[in-house]
Amino acid sequence: MIGKENKAMSSEFLNDNEYYARFLDGDKDAFEYLVLSYKDKLIYFLNRYVHNITIAEDLAQDAFVEVYVHKERFHFKGSFKTYLYTIGRNKAVDYIRKNERMLFVADYPEDAEEESMLENLIKEEQKRHLHGAIKQLKNDYQAAISLIDIEGMSYAEAAKILKKTDGQMKVLIHRARKSLGKILEKEGCLDEK
Repeated sequence: MIGKENKAMSSEFLNDNEYYARFLDGDKDAFEYLVLSYKDKLIYFLNRYVHNITIAEDLAQDAFVEVYVHKERFHFKGSFKTYLYTIGRNKAVDYIRKNERMLFVADYPEDAEEESMLENLIKEEQKRHLHGAIKQLKNDYQAAISLIDIEGMSYAEAAKILKKTDGQMKVLIHRARKSLGKILEKEGCLDEK
């Protein structure tokens, strides 16, 4: 495992693609760093497809195994994160096809901060409304909101994962946000303007 001092120093100077290059050169610690960096986020992303955390964990593990076994497939044309999420998405789609049913968005992880009970109740109610509204969206809209608004990916990264052009991605996220806004407004969660 990369030492704490080394890891902190390395992560300031290396990006994910550089860690991947080290992995290709035989540095197993570099691969471990990438797994630890993306494991949880990838699981939550996949969980939005399969709506089962155990299956999402298995699919994430399968994605990392594919990266490890077929390490020569990554050609550094994009970011490692985009490459990994694309593999994960493909694994989720394959799983869904094999099981002949589509599963929807799961709950997002809750913040671990200590807050007053009242603030917690208000936040949980807001999350419940938001999650319920997201679940009402079309699957493409759910995925777009998940990647861009929740995961913080760029339009280009999300477009690659969802196999869309940049233009299609911009239209998709615009429509997804607009639909989500209409649902929240209809449910009285947003003030009408």
